[in-house]
Amino acid sequence: MQLSETTIAPQVSLCMLCSILNGFTKCRSTCKMDIEDSSEDTINMGEARAEIPMLLNENTSLAPVIIEELDEHAITSMNVDMGEFIEAEALKVHEVNEEIALSNTNSETYHSGSAGENMSDTEEQDSLAAAEEDKLTKQFLNGELTFSEYSLKMDYAVDPEALESETSRKAFESELASSKRIGKNRFQRSANESSIRQKRKKRILPPALQGLMGEANVRFARGETQLAAQMCMEIIRQIPSAPEPFQTLSMIYENDQPDKSLQFSLIAAHLSPRDADQWIRLASQSLESGNIKQAITCYTKAIQANPKDVGVYDLRANLQEEIGEKRSHIKGYMKLLHHLGPEDGENVVKYAKMLAKRLMQENNNEQALEAMGQVFSKCSNLVTLEEVNVMTELLIALKQFHKCLHILTKYTRIQVHYKKSNSSENVKKYNIQDWQTQNHEDKNMDHDAKKQNTEELEQDIESCQIPADVVVDLKAKLLITLIELNKVNIADQLLPELMLNEDPEVSGDLFLDIAEALMGKREFERALILLQPLVDSKNFSLAAVWLRHAECWVGCKDIKKAIQSYEIVRKLSPQHLDARLELAKLYKLKGQFTEAIEVLKQDPNVDVLDPGVVYRRTLLLRRVKKYDEYFQSGMLLLSRHCLSLRSRSELSTLTRAIGVRQRLEALKLYRLSRGETLEEENGPIFSKENEPSFRNEFLLFLQMCRLACKRKKFGLLQRMCFSALTSKKFEKKNFHIMFLCLVSCIYNNDSYYGFNMVRELVRIFPRSNVWNLLNVVVQRAEDCRHNRFIMRWLAREDPFSYLHILHANNCLVSGTYKYALNDYMSLFKAGPSALLALLIAVTLLQMACQKFAAKKNQLVIQALAFIKKYSQIRGKDCEQESNYNTARAFHQLGLLPAAVHHYKLVLESPVPEIIQRNANILDLKREAAFNLHLIYSHTENHHMARMYLENYITV
Repeated sequence: MQLSETTIAPQVSLCMLCSILNGFTKCRSTCKMDIEDSSEDTINMGEARAEIPMLLNENTSLAPVIIEELDEHAITSMNVDMGEFIEAEALKVHEVNEEIALSNTNSETYHSGSAGENMSDTEEQDSLAAAEEDKLTKQFLNGELTFSEYSLKMDYAVDPEALESETSRKAFESELASSKRIGKNRFQRSANESSIRQKRKKRILPPALQGLMGEANVRFARGETQLAAQMCMEIIRQIPSAPEPFQTLSMIYENDQPDKSLQFSLIAAHLSPRDADQWIRLASQSLESGNIKQAITCYTKAIQANPKDVGVYDLRANLQEEIGEKRSHIKGYMKLLHHLGPEDGENVVKYAKMLAKRLMQENNNEQALEAMGQVFSKCSNLVTLEEVNVMTELLIALKQFHKCLHILTKYTRIQVHYKKSNSSENVKKYNIQDWQTQNHEDKNMDHDAKKQNTEELEQDIESCQIPADVVVDLKAKLLITLIELNKVNIADQLLPELMLNEDPEVSGDLFLDIAEALMGKREFERALILLQPLVDSKNFSLAAVWLRHAECWVGCKDIKKAIQSYEIVRKLSPQHLDARLELAKLYKLKGQFTEAIEVLKQDPNVDVLDPGVVYRRTLLLRRVKKYDEYFQSGMLLLSRHCLSLRSRSELSTLTRAIGVRQRLEALKLYRLSRGETLEEENGPIFSKENEPSFRNEFLLFLQMCRLACKRKKFGLLQRMCFSALTSKKFEKKNFHIMFLCLVSCIYNNDSYYGFNMVRELVRIFPRSNVWNLLNVVVQRAEDCRHNRFIMRWLAREDPFSYLHILHANNCLVSGTYKYALNDYMSLFKAGPSALLALLIAVTLLQMACQKFAAKKNQLVIQALAFIKKYSQIRGKDCEQESNYNTARAFHQLGLLPAAVHHYKLVLESPVPEIIQRNANILDLKREAAFNLHLIYSHTENHHMARMYLENYITV
């Protein structure tokens, strides 16, 4: 086989590299190649690179290389892998920046096959992974990534499958075990494992780079640190995943730059993660530099390398607690329990009890049960009564009473006897070694299945025996279990012995637990037997015990004794609001409302107020008609979300905006301009619980407004309504509250703010009733702002609208009769009505009564004509009204006989039924009689005047 001149065995190129690096001194390799000594011991690296092609081509500078020829038969007969013969080039050492010397370009590495072949998909993926590792390493060395982020991203770059979650892994294993295509899945898994192994092979240096790595170590040992660093950087450029150059760089920078040395050590450890001692050492160094999170990551890596090293778990847990990661610390110990086996029984018991204690303090009983289950499944021979006590407490808390009974009978001398016919068939046996499976089944068991299972067990248990040497805690837990399994009769047989042998001053908490279990089964009389010694004792005569005592008396329907017990609870624990609410209910049932109000009283200056208690007290105050306290309590309740107005001038800020947010901003700016704060500085503090519903609270607000209006406290009404405008809770009822504000302004004769409110309502709801409210406000107005408002709105309305009538009324009141007449006539032509005819007649009469009016006769005739038109439109049902207005017109003109005639028609005409039902409002006989009295008095006919007064007006 003929070889070309450019083809050199790998050993020859390695020796040539060694000669270059050693200044062309004698090569220390085993190859038979002599190189002439150089005149100088060392040469420049750049010159060495320039000499490489010349040395390859000139025979004078190299000793003859003897290459043995092999024929094809000899090659095929030998067990030789042709892939090992690699077409190589001389290695060139590049100078790299000391700060960071990782190139972004993809360098050529050793390839198998011919030089003309393209890279395969696997090689492309490897090159991309190498580039990604390059980039991540640079970011970590530059401080752009923490080590935790670097480690996570490197794991993903090298092996994305390593970052799969534990749930996915378990699901895959389950699918692998249950699938019919086990062989295919196994093949896929082996392929994945081989790909991982193939990727890990990248961390092993090729022979040529191993020599360069050795040379770098030699240079470092000689003190040539700069050259050694350059060699390491060259190796990193070609094989970024090799740990050896990073280890050497760590040693190089150890004295001068310890932080940089730690960075290289972390990278090296990440690339060879199986050394747990190395990770522990790096964690200590990270702690010395003050980087706790990095130390936690190092301890996590050490745990992955050695999962059973409990000391590392403790070190990591201390750091996690220091930075507040309590959940991570508990999760870590849970993993430790899963890694420990039966041979580590003492550690299993120690850490399971520690975890259970902490999880029970956090009320996480499910995980606590899982931790204790490890003790019973892995090292049941080490179980003591202490573990049994903890386990049964957890099972009772999780209402797994069947398992609790099994634990008690297995690990203690307690005996449970079953009926002979069913004891071997229906009694459910629990395998302690399969806690997780049973828990999962119990969670998925529906209610009917659980009920059926309980009924079966009720039929099986016949009796129970408790030896005297069983500790009292387990005796109590057995009684609770029997009670919860509806075996109250069996528990009742065992209770006297427990109460006789145990002192309530010592075991009072157990008595209370059993009593609560009986109360859960509505066995209040039996529970009272246990609670009575407790309330009479010194150590357990506490508020909680008295509360259960009172609840039992309520269950027994003895309200008097329940009130006595609740009063003691109130005395022992004044802040116990639930007890006060129950006591108030009992007083209310007995009709003692004053006592109930006193029970619910809270001090706003001292207590944290409960909204539910304030709400109930407010309702009771109204029931006993203590209205002043009722309004105070109601305003206190609303102050949670309604701002209290401090002055009347603040009303203007609330009437300028529509939305609640805009009102609050305007009020805030107003108060800031006066140097005040938006919130009250020493206002009452409310709890966030037990709040009344939106419906109940809004109904209370309406009830307060109605009562304030009924009692004619219009100022209070206005204050409450405008305060409600600032409530975010009542924002859905915004327009309702605006209407109430308008009504309060009308009742309180506050036309200024009333006009502001009605103006906004007219814009939103331009309806007839709203225009009527505007007219009411305008009649009481003390300014002329409504004129400008009406003029601006005239162009937006239809030709005939209530707004035009209001404008004409303004003209009539202001004395501009011609403008008023013009508007009335236009409206009458568009839509004739009795009201417009009457208004036209009134306008004409006003014009006729002017001192310098021209054509008075024509004006009077026209006025009387419209009066007649008005009477016709009103019809016979309203003759009393039309006759009265006609009489008024004649009375104004001085035509007294005609006026007397129409006044008498008012008195003599029949009264319609609608007027009879509302006589106080609609009947005009008294007005007509009074006007007749005036006319006869004016004409000095006093007898007739007196007659009309006595007949129609005198009461």
